[in-house]
Amino acid sequence: MHKNLIDIKNLAVGYESQKVLDNVSLTISSDDFIGVIGPNGGGKTTLIKTILGLTNSWSGTVTSNISQSKIGYLPQFNPFDKKFPINVKDVVLSGLAGKKGLFKKYQKSDIEKVAELMEHAGVGHLKNKSIGNLSGGQMQRTLLCRALINEPELLILDEPSTFVDNQFENELFEWLRKLNENIAILMVSHDIGTISSHVKTIACVNYHLHYHKSSKITAEQLAHYNCPIQLISHGVVPHQVLAEHKH
Repeated sequence: MHKNLIDIKNLAVGYESQKVLDNVSLTISSDDFIGVIGPNGGGKTTLIKTILGLTNSWSGTVTSNISQSKIGYLPQFNPFDKKFPINVKDVVLSGLAGKKGLFKKYQKSDIEKVAELMEHAGVGHLKNKSIGNLSGGQMQRTLLCRALINEPELLILDEPSTFVDNQFENELFEWLRKLNENIAILMVSHDIGTISSHVKTIACVNYHLHYHKSSKITAEQLAHYNCPIQLISHGVVPHQVLAEHKH
């Protein structure tokens, strides 16, 4: 059933005296697959952190119609200390901590779900391996399983293809396409050329947010949105790079 999960209205966010986002509005619905693009420092990660409740807003509102436990999050960088003595299986299980509590016993169904996700992500054979011995791509796959273990209604991905190989990147987007049948997805990426064939709509974030109700976007539209990022097209369309410009 279609429903609005997150409603953001007139949001302004900053750090100390520096405003990072201003007058941002966006609605995330249950069937959305939104690609978030924009230049470095434009506020993409700040937007995610505000949705997750990790950063306070200066003004405006973020109304969530789902609990925080029903938002899965894959950060751009590994949040675990690689020296921490924890294996892959337990990292994935830790995604249930908000639902189960830190000291609750896991059920057989939880263990089976972990095994299923890990096999799907290609890390099933690593279940007992210490996270300190994982490659960047293996850790990224593990953290994606952790983000999915609680069966979220909204999955937020910050540069999910970072550190992964080309084969898994293709598998990842196919997996996300299937997940989107039941889960809303908000995905940050610097690579509009890759995500445009997978997402449904695009949000350009550079201090302000411009919502584009299509996955296809041109250099002219990016310029209109004040979103100075590289746009690469293949085939008969020549490569185009937008010149950098200020607000």
